[in-house]
Amino acid sequence: MNEHGRHAMETMKNHDPESFAQIADPETHFSTLGREIQEAIVALSAELIPMRGQEEPMEFIGMVNMAKLRAREMVYQEMIYASLPAEPEEMEPTYGAQEHEES
Repeated sequence: MNEHGRHAMETMKNHDPESFAQIADPETHFSTLGREIQEAIVALSAELIPMRGQEEPMEFIGMVNMAKLRAREMVYQEMIYASLPAEPEEMEPTYGAQEHEES
């Protein structure tokens, strides 16, 4: 299992344990998902990497690295995070109620 599969497995295990428990063979499922994620990142990276221009070599390397990071972020969002249940929103304190009680 590659790093993407491990990340997906740990994320689901921690944020959607009910769905995780329903996967008959997590090792195979997340190994396959990890390969699919890797392929999607490579494909999207190729689209996001800018054409080589007049920039310095190190600047271009930085641009390539940023494109790869953006691709990873976008693919993770689509293939891992989008299927997770929404996190409960934290309740904001009700300042008005406290001020009223102090009066």
